[in-house]
Amino acid sequence: MKKFLKLFSVFVLSIAIFGLTKSVKANSINKISMDIYVNSNGDATISEIWDCNATQGTEIYHPYYNLGNSTIKNLSVSENNTTYQTLSSWSTSSSLENKAYKCGINKVSNGVELCWGISEYGSHTYTVKYNITDFVANLTDSQMIYWTLIPKDFSNPIGSVYIKIHSNFDIEDSVDVWGYGNYGGTAYVYDGYIEMQSAGRLDTNEYMTILVKFPQGTFRSSNSLKHDFEHYFNMAEKGAKKYAKKSGSDFGDRFVGALSIIGLLVALFFTVLFTILGVMRSEGESKLTIKKDSAISNREIEYFRDIPCNGDIFRAYYIGYSYKLLKNRTDILGALLLKWLKDSLITIEKRSVGSLVKRDSDVIVIKRGKFDSITDETEQRLFKMISDASGDGVLEKKEFENWCDSNYDMIFGWFKNVMDDERYKLESEGLINVVDTKYLKFYIVTTHEATPALKQEALELAGLKKFLKEYSLIASREPIEVNLFEYYLIFAQLMGIAKEVAKNFKNVYPDIIEQSHFNDYDNISFVNHCMSHGYSAAQNGMSRASSYSSGGGGFSSGGGGGGAKMEPSAILVIKGDRIELFNIKGNPYSSSFDRLIGLVPDLVSKLKSDKYIYLNDEQ
Repeated sequence: MKKFLKLFSVFVLSIAIFGLTKSVKANSINKISMDIYVNSNGDATISEIWDCNATQGTEIYHPYYNLGNSTIKNLSVSENNTTYQTLSSWSTSSSLENKAYKCGINKVSNGVELCWGISEYGSHTYTVKYNITDFVANLTDSQMIYWTLIPKDFSNPIGSVYIKIHSNFDIEDSVDVWGYGNYGGTAYVYDGYIEMQSAGRLDTNEYMTILVKFPQGTFRSSNSLKHDFEHYFNMAEKGAKKYAKKSGSDFGDRFVGALSIIGLLVALFFTVLFTILGVMRSEGESKLTIKKDSAISNREIEYFRDIPCNGDIFRAYYIGYSYKLLKNRTDILGALLLKWLKDSLITIEKRSVGSLVKRDSDVIVIKRGKFDSITDETEQRLFKMISDASGDGVLEKKEFENWCDSNYDMIFGWFKNVMDDERYKLESEGLINVVDTKYLKFYIVTTHEATPALKQEALELAGLKKFLKEYSLIASREPIEVNLFEYYLIFAQLMGIAKEVAKNFKNVYPDIIEQSHFNDYDNISFVNHCMSHGYSAAQNGMSRASSYSSGGGGFSSGGGGGGAKMEPSAILVIKGDRIELFNIKGNPYSSSFDRLIGLVPDLVSKLKSDKYIYLNDEQ
């Protein structure tokens, strides 16, 4: 209740200071696509496509921080066959007119900003090109790409982000890739290049960092660092954990205000409105509230050698997802396929595929006659979808991608059903408490809170993850049987560590994979790639079928709005050393509440970024 009151005070203060004004559409970005070509010398040539809509401000920018030994040069921007003039220096305080059809690099204390003028308000598709030197780093034991390509704290969300990294050679599937900052996004090697995609919308508190490990000598880079890869991997993991902890902080505690009698009435209205907006934004997933007594810390995690959650993959998925023990949400697909391999419901074979040019490739052979042996309804639905995708019962990776692209609603619906079903089950068992909280004596908000008993299951799952990752280092480990080994790899796949765990077991038990239903460690990689690529195809299909309404991000402050023709009653936005004046005056015939309601989504987004100061006309 306290945080609602503080948030209400900000709304009321804004109303009292600025007056009631017309609806204003916010700047938005539907999609950012990045093509990164890594040259043989370790430099990178980058081309970005920005699909966006600009309604305010004077410029757009893409920041890069902590460049280290690297430099960014050769910036160019174009739109509709018009090439912008590249300036030797960039002034953020210039007017809209002076920035029109111009671009430049603005140096800030901790990096640079690639900037270009909005030129005119409306829809735009910008092509932004530049070079980054020393994109690849030499380490003491390997080579590395480690870049935050989309930083945190863009001014608004981004509809979707797609990143492709490639070179003059096919990147091997054995190259390790990690993605950070966008929980649920994907990063992997695909058909000789690296692909990274956001999980739908990228919120303002999210970022996208890519970490890639290459063998020494892959590139002729002159950028040498003094540490090994493990040092930077630990750095990335630590940063991800710090981000996850920080992202859960209560932004409302940063705002203080007082409510007047008029303000109380307005606050009542926005209680309902803001709550509805929050519900709509949740995308229908079953969110779990984890309070302090139900949270887990690293010091609590001990080795767990048994199979957690009674071997229930769906139960483990819900708990692991809620406690952020999974790497990618797609890994449950690969885990179920490994389970089907174990249960002889499918096999993986080499077949000649392709319509014109034939080549040997792994395929999934589906034993449709064993469908009835699956007792779980949710598992049955996935088996049927994969069977349908194959057509003839032999599933090629490309076939699954094409099917997911056209049937994305079924894939995303399946994930939602998994989360909903498991939450209901855990509620019925008393492991999740359903709490109804009443606000302002009439409005009820329902939350689902984890119990200490659920925490214990999360600890067991985390303990198994720790055990599997460190298995080869444990001196007192006991020999394992093939059946247990198979379950270990299924759960390792679920948690996104299958490749690492497989390597550990191979070192200790060289022949155990051949004794199992998995037959070959390459089959594990194939299953993972096939399912993750299918999910990515579903995301692409959804992107084409719908537009992202809340967009936004990367739009600059415009140096105080000098060229944006703002009127005195406005919201002054301060972001770093940038200042933006957002106009909230408009049609005098619009009603007060019409104008205010139109402003609410933008205000809410701005408030959550904790970067804004509100001034009256006199100030």
